[in-house]
Amino acid sequence: MVTGSIYPSFVSHVNQDGNEIAGIPLPAVQAPLGTTSGWALRAPQFGGPDGCESFGQFIPFATTMAQRLANGDPRPSLEERYQTHDRYVLYVRKSALTLQFQHLLLQADVDKYVTDAQNSNVLR
Repeated sequence: MVTGSIYPSFVSHVNQDGNEIAGIPLPAVQAPLGTTSGWALRAPQFGGPDGCESFGQFIPFATTMAQRLANGDPRPSLEERYQTHDRYVLYVRKSALTLQFQHLLLQADVDKYVTDAQNSNVLR
């Protein structure tokens, strides 16, 4: 181990939810259920802080505004974003259909995204 050496860690720019904005914004980014990153920071007791580039993380949104406020989470809750399960499915459908119109998803992909959203427990 070389002491005193510093190497920079670079990560993508993120949106207000902490999700990366680079690349094609799939429905999971356009109708998110939480913050997803392909990297994470290690705590000092585990050798950090440094970028653990091979380990991602998912930080779910609170379900309700009350839960969000109790946790001190600045990100809007699922309830604040979508109000109902049906509206969540609508957001996913709109995102998937937009990508299909741009020739970035096949019909089978759209169907899978929508079916998964319909079968989810989001706001049920």
